[in-house]
Amino acid sequence: MTDGVAPEYSRFVAAERRAQRLPAAATRPMAEGEVFKPVSLEAKQATEFFRIAARRASGLYRPSRRNEVVWVEGENELAVSLTGLQVQLADGLIRVTLPVRCDQTGSAVVEVVFAVGTDPQPAGLYAATYRRPNGPALIVDTWGEALVAFAWQGVLGMVSGIAGALGKDARGNVLVPVELTASKRGLQIVPMARHRFAGSSGLKAVKGATP
Repeated sequence: MTDGVAPEYSRFVAAERRAQRLPAAATRPMAEGEVFKPVSLEAKQATEFFRIAARRASGLYRPSRRNEVVWVEGENELAVSLTGLQVQLADGLIRVTLPVRCDQTGSAVVEVVFAVGTDPQPAGLYAATYRRPNGPALIVDTWGEALVAFAWQGVLGMVSGIAGALGKDARGNVLVPVELTASKRGLQIVPMARHRFAGSSGLKAVKGATP
């Protein structure tokens, strides 16, 4: 299993390779900036893999019977279901449904919609959403920004996990997603070997130099 990647993502990639929907692992390490063949994720799989990413985002990396997490801010508490999370897809849209509950409202649903690229109009890994998600005002007023961030962390964790399960680059780092598109059929993820940025360029500071 690739380091730091959820085993479910590694099993998915292995199954896709056995079915010859993905090429075998690269015979040589990928150079920085090199992209891998796009990975297709069916719409029905998006919810399953999003839930895995959401659990990891909540700190639950190992199998657990916990089916919700409770957020606390001052006197306010919000329970967020991890088993009822849903993802629906449309052309250029990822719709995340978050079941929540609190004493003031009881059970409720908050919806976060991300606009992403499409196959005819890719947008890299950029996504846009409303600052305020759809849901009961009492919940959204207090927890709106946190719920949007949680939903995006789930999406990003899902696509990063699948990209990382494909292998590593020449420096031993797992591949990262560079492009995400959505359609009614599913998601398409383009993995890439990371670029070398400042701090990993191999350049050495000159002794005695001042910043």
